[in-house]
Amino acid sequence: MNPARPLVLLVEDDADTAALYKAMLSAEEWEVVCCQNAQAARHWWFHSDKSPQLLILDVRLPDSNGVDLCQELIGAFKNGSGPAVLMLSAHGDPRMPKLCRKAGARAFLDKLRDLDRLVDTAKQLIQEQASLVGSQT
Repeated sequence: MNPARPLVLLVEDDADTAALYKAMLSAEEWEVVCCQNAQAARHWWFHSDKSPQLLILDVRLPDSNGVDLCQELIGAFKNGSGPAVLMLSAHGDPRMPKLCRKAGARAFLDKLRDLDRLVDTAKQLIQEQASLVGSQT
């Protein structure tokens, strides 16, 4: 992988939504790995030799809660050295943004209202993460 080309792990169970997000992110020249459920994401995470700069996680997955998956996947990283996390949900629970941030996500977007902010938010998170990791070396 070209180091200048960010890697995004997208965990989204709806195939049409995943395809749309992948197309939007790939248009930015980013490498996007898609997983349809938490089990596939865990398998990729623990068996891949690549490290994503950004995780994009759906809150509701068929086999897990995205908030729990967020905590699990980034829990091993210390001092912000892991990837940035963007959580997505279409279920309108007003408590969800706070719960996601508490789990370690840096941003939360409503799938139904914030689609136009997906790429800009992802860019911002990748830039912030690069700055954090760069300042720790």
